[in-house]
Amino acid sequence: MNDAGELSMANTYFITGGAGNVARQLAGQFVAAGHRTVLVDIVEPPEVDRIFGCETLRADLTEPEQIDSALGRFRPDTIIHLASLLSGKCELDRAHAWRVNVTGSFELFEAALRHDVRTFFFTSTAATYGGDLPEQLPGDQPQWPQGIYGVGKVAVERLGNYYHSRHGLDFRSIRLPIVISRYAHSGASSAYASMAFIESVSSGTYTFRVHPQTRVASVYILDALAAIRGILDAPAAALTRRVYNIQSVSPSAQEIADAITASCDEYRFEFNPDPELCRLVDSWPQSFDDRAARSDWNWSPKYDLDALARHFIEELRSESADARRLPAAGR
Repeated sequence: MNDAGELSMANTYFITGGAGNVARQLAGQFVAAGHRTVLVDIVEPPEVDRIFGCETLRADLTEPEQIDSALGRFRPDTIIHLASLLSGKCELDRAHAWRVNVTGSFELFEAALRHDVRTFFFTSTAATYGGDLPEQLPGDQPQWPQGIYGVGKVAVERLGNYYHSRHGLDFRSIRLPIVISRYAHSGASSAYASMAFIESVSSGTYTFRVHPQTRVASVYILDALAAIRGILDAPAAALTRRVYNIQSVSPSAQEIADAITASCDEYRFEFNPDPELCRLVDSWPQSFDDRAARSDWNWSPKYDLDALARHFIEELRSESADARRLPAAGR
């Protein structure tokens, strides 16, 4: 990958979950680098006019003929599979969660083979782990997730390994920790870190629904996007595994609040832990051992908590009319 973060050859990228957090920002980078990029979702991706040249398609992963038709139409080199029902919704309707997250993924793998897709990338998650975890999670830690969302992600990881070893599909995957981003879905269990920034900048206050000491492996969105581009651009021979752990920071909820307050002492935070949410989030890893990613494809995060907070708050202030009325950092 060159200094601008562009992949070495022009490709056609077919991105499922196109209306989501990571997809919207990744698509913009691909288009800017000269790649044909198709955002696919069951709903129309929002604000797509801001991603000049990005194509969109409404399609349902649970309807195999729609996906088969779409791959035949666009003939992508690479599928980036980001579509997934969120963890909270998964617990409310387990049958639907399995249809979307697992059966839909299986049908997508099958369609990829039929249409000679070269590379299949999948975003997995820290939620594939659970139970009594070590402080730093090794890359080969057994996966015993506590929620149906994580169970489904493990199943798709195993499917990807199968399609790679048996059918030669170039399957690559990253287990993302909590992604801190302005587009985080407010209903997601992992969204508390992002919403602390978003709500504090827009309203000056935020109430955490986790404990102050809650600490989960995390990554800033710009590092997450760089990691996806990095593993996609890595030579196949360099990869020693199909699925990699990454992270950049592991802040507690209190440390997140402190980092935000450092930019403006008028921000106020409260803690009102939700027992069910705490049980789920506290089962997630606090820290990943990501040495395999660093060794195999030079993964290296740029944003620690202080750099993340400065950049994210500046970005939110520049975009929010409400935020512009608040004091700037350092005043």
